[in-house]
Amino acid sequence: MEKISVEDLTFRYLGGTEPAISDVCLRVSEGDVVGLYGPSGSGKSTILKSINGLIPHRYAGDYSGRVLVEGEEVAKLPLHAISTKVGTVLQEIALQFVMSIVEDDIAFGPTNLGLSREEVVERVEFALKTMEIGDLRGRHVDELSGGQMQRVAIAGVLALMTDTLLFDEPMANLDSNGVNDVARAIGKLRDMGKTIIISEHRVEEVQDLVGPDWFAVVVQGKVDYSGKEIEGLSRYVGLIRLPPELLLMAEHPPLPEGPPEVEPGGKIVEVEDLWIEYPNGVVALKGANLEVREGEAVALLGNNGAGKSTLALSMAGLLDPTSGRVLIEGKDARDMKPKERAAKVGIVMQDPYSMIFAKTTREEIGFGPKNLGLRGEELERRVVEAAEMCGVSHLLDRSPFSGSHGEKKRITVASILSMRPKLVILDEPTAGQDYRSYTRFMNFVMRLMRMGAIKSLIVITHDTDVAIEYTNRAIVMNDGRIIADGPTREVLMDEGVLRRAAIRETGLIRMSRKLGFDRILSLRELYNLKTKGKIEA
Repeated sequence: MEKISVEDLTFRYLGGTEPAISDVCLRVSEGDVVGLYGPSGSGKSTILKSINGLIPHRYAGDYSGRVLVEGEEVAKLPLHAISTKVGTVLQEIALQFVMSIVEDDIAFGPTNLGLSREEVVERVEFALKTMEIGDLRGRHVDELSGGQMQRVAIAGVLALMTDTLLFDEPMANLDSNGVNDVARAIGKLRDMGKTIIISEHRVEEVQDLVGPDWFAVVVQGKVDYSGKEIEGLSRYVGLIRLPPELLLMAEHPPLPEGPPEVEPGGKIVEVEDLWIEYPNGVVALKGANLEVREGEAVALLGNNGAGKSTLALSMAGLLDPTSGRVLIEGKDARDMKPKERAAKVGIVMQDPYSMIFAKTTREEIGFGPKNLGLRGEELERRVVEAAEMCGVSHLLDRSPFSGSHGEKKRITVASILSMRPKLVILDEPTAGQDYRSYTRFMNFVMRLMRMGAIKSLIVITHDTDVAIEYTNRAIVMNDGRIIADGPTREVLMDEGVLRRAAIRETGLIRMSRKLGFDRILSLRELYNLKTKGKIEA
């Protein structure tokens, strides 16, 4: 039985010059689990919004074609009727919540369906158990890590018990345990006969852990390919994130540049016996000690709630220690003015909505350097350069809120890079980004390091391959403590560390083990071995 039918659908957003999607056709059978892949801005989210009715009911524009769900045309149904058929987990998590307490937020949807109290409680308990977040039920949503927020958002949709569920980048902010939780939840929903569409950049995880019945690739607003064979994705090398074995099938795959090979220089940040306890009693950091030197590219890894973001905020001087101290170039961060700290350490937050505020992207990127005293041509040069390198030049005179989620992320990064701090901290810079976008951006960051524009880099990430390709040192955290610190490709070869910190063993790690190496090989190294005939793709 056909559950969803998208027929010759074209949509151009109000104010847009080109259609976001054109002549899209998709037919999804009842019980299908479908992977929806494609680069940022290709139209994946627009397709999902057309299925859940936000287009055309909430987004104005030129609409042609039609979408049927359970045989009824979405454009002719009121949104409240569609919400009983289709549930959606949004990519931008902050927009998903309507209540401040986790349990109340999960209950909000079924309560508004007019269900009895007993039925609402039963659904909430099911959702909490399925996502394994029972311990979070009484927590404030703004106290949660990004990954915890994502699981709560999914639980809120599970509680609606709709037959069709749409997931827009559900794995973007999750550690390996969280990704496995989502995969298990989707597996349970599949066993219940639910129809599921997953839009995701993390193709390897979706294919390995979820195993969709089939997948479609969206390129420039059109469904360019649909099928079941993973080899069919090899034609999209450079456009979407692929497992290494598929990347190596390409004649000239885009290769990460890697960090500069330099001896570490002077200390930029020192963390001494740092403890952080939040007002709710949660001890987020437990005696952290580390130093970051010039020339280092550091990966900060660990499961959700391990303390990574807390440590990063502390290093930027944005959190006062409960005990211990943070020194920035030898000076206690508590004794420095905000402007002084910002010129030394810049941090790009995980959620772009927590940073963006200006009317135009030009003002957004220029805000930092302007507050450092730059004016005129030098200010404009910084803005234009950062925008060009981060791929957001076309948005300079538009609202920063008008871009895609990936574009908003790049705008926030540009707003920090324009200040040229010595240490740049990137909190999940690749979450929600396609392979082409994040490779371009991370290669740019590596070039800035080689130029000396960025002296040191810290990347907070759940993406193990990003750590392998772009950092030379890995700090691994668990339960507020640092459990490993050393060369990235040696630390991440340790199965005990991976298991303890909930770090997934990726294709690069598996391939390196299979080839008999005692350290992880980068994609560039594997490609060089392939071109020399020493390994087969």
